[in-house]
Amino acid sequence: MLHNKKTATVFICIGVVAIVAAIAVSIVFRRPNSFFSTDIPKDLDDAVAVSVFSMNKVTPSDITVDGKTQHYAQLRDCERYAESECLGEGHVTLGYTDKGDSVDVYALCSTIGYGFRDGLFVDNSGSFCIPTLITFDKTDNGKYIFKEAREALDGSENIPSIKKMFPAELAKKAIAAGSDDDIRDSLHDQCDACAAAYLKAIKREAKISSLSEEDYDLLSYHGVSDDVCNKLLKLRGEYGLYLGNFEKIESGVRYVYSVSWKGDEEGNGTVTYSKKDYDTGKVIKKYTYKVEGDSFKEVKQKKKK
Repeated sequence: MLHNKKTATVFICIGVVAIVAAIAVSIVFRRPNSFFSTDIPKDLDDAVAVSVFSMNKVTPSDITVDGKTQHYAQLRDCERYAESECLGEGHVTLGYTDKGDSVDVYALCSTIGYGFRDGLFVDNSGSFCIPTLITFDKTDNGKYIFKEAREALDGSENIPSIKKMFPAELAKKAIAAGSDDDIRDSLHDQCDACAAAYLKAIKREAKISSLSEEDYDLLSYHGVSDDVCNKLLKLRGEYGLYLGNFEKIESGVRYVYSVSWKGDEEGNGTVTYSKKDYDTGKVIKKYTYKVEGDSFKEVKQKKKK
């Protein structure tokens, strides 16, 4: 009986020692408790920049400009950014919560698509100053791996969704950010820097610009009826709404799409649609329509002998 008691005591002691050792190891090697900060580390901020492209399901490229790595994404045959060939990103990080194994980042994110129009490199698509909650997994060696992102909802759900995603003190800043000139300018400047890096990478020079609706020319401005404009747009939708020209890369080939008007201000004249190879100048397609009042007809091209 005594021998059995001694044996039991030994096993109990061993068990207690094992438990204490396990607790000690977990204390020494466990990750720190969750903490919140508005001072974001540079490597985490860099991860946010790259994650904006991940959110758009595109792969970032980069180029060194004045000693700084500038990210941008090349877009090829992308339906979402139909007239864009470069995607720029901008973000303002309001704060983050480090949970040890993961990190939640509270940011305002912009993605802007750029394309060539009438000799300018213009922003023609994208989203701007969107409150976004970005989650990263954190590896043992401290690297951040993009996991997921949630953007604020539109319309009446916008403010409630921001309050749900962001800490109260940051939610107020995010809600007011749209009218903050410093934040808006910062986001625009970052996106434009991406566009500048892209231009440098493809060895093109062009003014980076934002065009408002008033900067474009429409057939309707020349007296062409809405009915004719709508029918032509349906017929030649790939050329878009506006007069002038824009460039588009298709399967690695750069083309110039052009729409021109020649006529009076009463809506009588001819509208011509053309597509040509940028490098060779060869006309790939050309359509001409004679417009008279509320009707139009195609002018057949004479075949070259």
